[in-house]
Amino acid sequence: MKKTCYTFVVLLSISTFFSSCATNKSIAQRITEFESATADDPVCFVQMNDGTIKYYTTLKLVTGVFTSPHLLADGQIKITASEIKAYQDKDHYAISQKLFASGKRSAIATETLPGFAVRVVKGRLNVYCKKFFNGERAVNEYYLQSGDDGEVQVYTPALMNDLVKNDPAALSYFNTKKVKDHMPEKLLATVQLFNN
Repeated sequence: MKKTCYTFVVLLSISTFFSSCATNKSIAQRITEFESATADDPVCFVQMNDGTIKYYTTLKLVTGVFTSPHLLADGQIKITASEIKAYQDKDHYAISQKLFASGKRSAIATETLPGFAVRVVKGRLNVYCKKFFNGERAVNEYYLQSGDDGEVQVYTPALMNDLVKNDPAALSYFNTKKVKDHMPEKLLATVQLFNN
């Protein structure tokens, strides 16, 4: 029974690993629209550094050998990473490392603009994932945010214990020795228990 529950939690966590939406309080009104949007009609937007939000029909990440990474809105408007704090395209919601309270700065990315983190879980506790170069290869770094207004902080076991301390099931699961070393599965499963 325990093995079945554990497997279910891990599968549920992995399935939500790839989900995304919006997290900033100033765009909270568009969360509902995004979640109800179909694949044919996604809500795409960018949040500029001054806080204004611009909506587009399409938003595409452009990368290349001789091209600096940027977003192309509606097939013609070029938007650079330095101009924005966050964006939502058809695949995910991402925030700039300028919004992080802690963590390593990076200038690499695979599925987003360099220096941006993709939200992989949304709820009472949000999880973001960002790539950085550790000297040998690109690795994932995870960030946690309590609600939509909390600081975005780099994941540590101590921070996770503090954030889920009021949820006995999530706290117990996170501190279970059987899953102690299976990161990010343990992190994502704990967040799913806490959010649900």
